[in-house]
Amino acid sequence: MADPAVTILFEGQPLACRPGQSVAAALWDHGVKVLSHSPKYGRPRGASCARGHCMGCLMRIDGVPNVRACHTPVHEGLRVARQDAGAAYGRPMQSALSGTGHLLPVGFYYKWFTKPAALSKLFMRIIRPVTGIGRLPDEAAWRAAPPPPRSRDLGRWDTVVVGGGAAGMAAALAAEGRTLLIDDAAHGGGQRREALDLAAAGDGDPLAGLHRLRRLRALLHERDALVAAAPHVTRAPSTTVVGCYQPDMLLLRDAAGLSVARADRIVWAAGALDQLGLFDDHDLPGILGPRALYRLAGRDGIDLRGRAVVVWGHGPDQWLCAALLHARGARVVLALDPTAAPDENALATARRLGWQLRTGLRPLAALGRAGSLAALRFDDGRNGTRPESACEIAVICGRGKPVYDGAYQLGADLVLDPLRGGYVPRAAGGRWDGRTPAGLNLTIAGEAAGATLADLLEEVTA
Repeated sequence: MADPAVTILFEGQPLACRPGQSVAAALWDHGVKVLSHSPKYGRPRGASCARGHCMGCLMRIDGVPNVRACHTPVHEGLRVARQDAGAAYGRPMQSALSGTGHLLPVGFYYKWFTKPAALSKLFMRIIRPVTGIGRLPDEAAWRAAPPPPRSRDLGRWDTVVVGGGAAGMAAALAAEGRTLLIDDAAHGGGQRREALDLAAAGDGDPLAGLHRLRRLRALLHERDALVAAAPHVTRAPSTTVVGCYQPDMLLLRDAAGLSVARADRIVWAAGALDQLGLFDDHDLPGILGPRALYRLAGRDGIDLRGRAVVVWGHGPDQWLCAALLHARGARVVLALDPTAAPDENALATARRLGWQLRTGLRPLAALGRAGSLAALRFDDGRNGTRPESACEIAVICGRGKPVYDGAYQLGADLVLDPLRGGYVPRAAGGRWDGRTPAGLNLTIAGEAAGATLADLLEEVTA
């Protein structure tokens, strides 16, 4: 790293980092992928979702426990440490539990050594240091912490749209009256826009033969420009919805603190979360979904040059991940599952760019070394062989899990539909309009309604 601008202390060791990186990305670039361990069996955890929806990156930062490393930017002198296995015996005990946990009854730590009281207290004192929940904040940290700011009132809006992707921008443009567009990204276009821009700028033009992705990129830029010019739309970038309260209130968080907004109509277009599938050891650090990759490789710019990356699955996200990885200098192995049906232009692009192509595979197991991913083992479904691909990262691309929590809190009637990814409106399709029991006009759109990126591309390329 040339002329580093920021030095942090990781468990007492100085590390040079690029300014603007998250702590998780900075540690990744220095080979530190195991950021924590699971509380129950001590399994290694790392940056998994990269957007604050999991607990894999909780670390002790500047004396404060349970801070999400994926959301915390580095700064000069920042002190970072893993917070689990605090006792000398902690890590050996975690290793033992990881290897023997399947032999132990569920919830054994609640059921064993409950009597007498003195024995129960001793047992809990022994096991607490390996739970990974962290010690209380350093006294200096909590004394220096400023009081939380009072929440701001953003007032009442005719429409509030949550999500700045293609579906959210379309809803904002179509809305009547004063409209607030909320998105956790700093710019419009959703979580794929930066990945598309980086891929388009890569050596060899990775998007050249991926026509639907090129059209998607153009569409996102077009809608973003229209939103910027729309007089009735006000953006709230880099803003997260913390909670939704019936009948019509949203609690928001941005760099300035908390705020509240109310609306006559809410459009929930918050997209989807990654699902990593079910195979042995699928939780190892280094296994990501496409949305996590877009953030780590785009927003955080982790160093991927020369690294072997397997991109498995099907659908447009798989091709976008491969194009993004190529643009960032990774060695791409494109493993297509049996349901994948790419067009010849896409296959020709893969061959032209030198990607290794493997077809008809399903992942069987992740193989680890030093706590993180080292290879992915497949089932070829034909002759019973189990081919392996060595890799530092595996990106698992399939149907996402619709983000439903806000819509549910507002009173939407949702059903569990595994074929559509999770909890979605009863009516199928990429959009649902209705009224909640409290009388709010609520729309659920895009991937949050169970649509896929492929569905969206069918619409924009039709």
